[in-house]
Amino acid sequence: MVTRQSQKDGPALDPIDWDEVLTPPSDLAAATRELIPATAELSAGELEGVAIAIRDRPELWEPLLVVDAHRRRYRLLYEDERTDVWVLCWMPGQSTGFHDHDVSDVGIAIARGKIIERQLRLPTGATALDLQRGGTRQGPAGYIHSVVHSEGAPAVSIHCYSPPLMKVGQYRVDTEGVLRRDAEHGRRELVDETIARVAPELV
Repeated sequence: MVTRQSQKDGPALDPIDWDEVLTPPSDLAAATRELIPATAELSAGELEGVAIAIRDRPELWEPLLVVDAHRRRYRLLYEDERTDVWVLCWMPGQSTGFHDHDVSDVGIAIARGKIIERQLRLPTGATALDLQRGGTRQGPAGYIHSVVHSEGAPAVSIHCYSPPLMKVGQYRVDTEGVLRRDAEHGRRELVDETIARVAPELV
């Protein structure tokens, strides 16, 4: 596990080292490949099963942990044409904002700490689901949610997608208060908090 401290004061953040993020150690990737079903495309249930199997093999994900109080860190553990697998670290105050995974199904397993998942429930507000160590979640393509740190320094979650997460939809509120969906690259850091500013009870 690596602990990172920003070298800059104020709101500016150090740039992401994409070589580090996107280049998993070959031995870890090879071991992970053995846990993935040999199917053309994985269902949400199969992805959840893969996430559980990886969660239960800490030697696969512990070397990828990067703890940073200033930004949420994530590392690629494995990818092929069918799926990609990510290890996410969460520290206090870190969250994703509401987003979807475009055409990708997702399976999630919590390896350390606790995160909170929320989904919009109109017209009453948003759900709040505590996901702690041992907890899991799955969702189909188009599944809309937000995730925020709750406990642990760090909290750690394993996320598996199929097909690989190449695009996400980030939900934002514009200056007129209108909700919009912005298409973003699937590997871009999700940090939007415009909904939180206008409707803090939802997040």
